Amino acid sequence: MLPMAGLTATPEVLPGIPFARGLQEVAGAGFLLYVSAAIALLSIKLWFRLHSSGASTGDRT
Repeated sequence: MLPMAGLTATPEVLPGIPFARGLQEVAGAGFLLYVSAAIALLSIKLWFRLHSSGASTGDRT
C-alpha cells in the first residue's frame, strides 16, 4: 500500500482547510437546527393529536 503524500502536510499549510472547517461547523449547526425543529414539530403534532382525541370522546381531563 502506498503512503498518501497529502496526509504528511500539517493542516495549517494546506490552503482551504480553515474554510472547510468553517463549512463543517456550519453544516453541523444546521443539522442540529433541522433535527431540533423536526422534533419540535412532531411533538406539537402529537400534543394536538392527543388533545383532539380526548375532546372527541367526551373525556374532560
